[in-house]
Amino acid sequence: MNFIPKKSKNFLPLCVVSCLVLSGLNLLISLGVIGAVGNLANKPAPRLVETTDGVTRNVVALDHAEPTPESIRQFVAATLYSLYDWRGILPPETAEDVGSPQPDLGVPISTGNGDRKITTATWRAGFRLNDAIRQDILTQIAILTPQDIFTDQPSTQTAMTSPIIGVPQKVEADLWKVDYTGLLMVFANGDNLGDQVVREHEVYVRVIDPLVPINADMANPPISDIQRVVMEERSSGLVIESMPEKLRN
Repeated sequence: MNFIPKKSKNFLPLCVVSCLVLSGLNLLISLGVIGAVGNLANKPAPRLVETTDGVTRNVVALDHAEPTPESIRQFVAATLYSLYDWRGILPPETAEDVGSPQPDLGVPISTGNGDRKITTATWRAGFRLNDAIRQDILTQIAILTPQDIFTDQPSTQTAMTSPIIGVPQKVEADLWKVDYTGLLMVFANGDNLGDQVVREHEVYVRVIDPLVPINADMANPPISDIQRVVMEERSSGLVIESMPEKLRN
């Protein structure tokens, strides 16, 4: 009696099909990872709020192109407060500076009619302005700034009252308009009543890619002091496009 040998199963076609399926899945996954990494690389760093009480809080990432109305209002308030900061003291950089403020020697600026000085706070805040308007705005502020605040015995003191800041109104995709009204009190030569300087502006705020401040000591190549200031002042991802004075009826 003759026995017919059984044919062994050929798993080669199954292996080939399985390899093709797995290779296809691997290709799709790789393309997805590449797309996600590319999308992440093109986005600016998320803006987070660092608390001072040492407590870790969960935060929600915000689209840098859609800042919240409150963040825009705070940006306008902080920027214009610094632009009109005529106290004649340097902005504090350490906790010791808060209790012992240092006198401000000022930053010279050409006004077209001789050189005048602006405060260091004003100069720093100038980098929150669009490049096209910075020189003109700083020149106007230099003309208004009492120059004796930079002397050893200033006879002028100033104080900015709490400003009125309107609700940001979206003008276009990345541009908002904010109404601003601030009252600057100027006390000169022992006058306790003081003079009122009203500042009313229509402030146009545009979204830009934020600059992330880096440690100057660790930068390679090294960055200059002015580059560090620009990074710090533009870390919010916002810039003032224009700030024309409001016309009174």
